[in-house]
Amino acid sequence: MRTGIYLAVTAKRNRRSTASDLSRQLSSATGTTVSRQTVYRRSGHIRLYARRPVRCVPLTATHCRLRLTGSREHSLWTPQQ
Repeated sequence: MRTGIYLAVTAKRNRRSTASDLSRQLSSATGTTVSRQTVYRRSGHIRLYARRPVRCVPLTATHCRLRLTGSREHSLWTPQQ
């Protein structure tokens, strides 16, 4: 499998992976060493741009319950409302 295709498949499977992570995965899977910069550049060619692996704050049970009741009320609205 070509390295570009492998990078594309791996990056799309795990959208949170960084260029360094992808470089390490590629070298362990195929034995081919590719720098982080090369991974970054090649992923740009296939329109997978850099994303910061940021975690969002998880919703509490109260938040989830309030959102669910709000969406249920909204689903019963008429077009005039």
